[in-house]
Amino acid sequence: MDITADVAAICASEYQFVKLTDSIVERSKMLLERHPLRGYDAVQLGSALSASDVLQASGSPALTFLVADNRLLDAAQAEGLAVDNPNDYS
Repeated sequence: MDITADVAAICASEYQFVKLTDSIVERSKMLLERHPLRGYDAVQLGSALSASDVLQASGSPALTFLVADNRLLDAAQAEGLAVDNPNDYS
């Protein structure tokens, strides 16, 4: 069993990757001005917000932002995303 191939197959079928674009970088900068986030957290949230915009425009179900970091969770909620914290289930 090749675990690398298994992980690649799962990623291809279960996840959608978001390409980092200039607009996501700009949105991330704006998020840094509005919330006490680390740089990569702002990029993660900016990417999620962009993905959420695409989902809403296509009539797809809303994105739920899964996050265990409280600062990032608070920022995502403030930006209007539905959130879920896996630590709430342990």
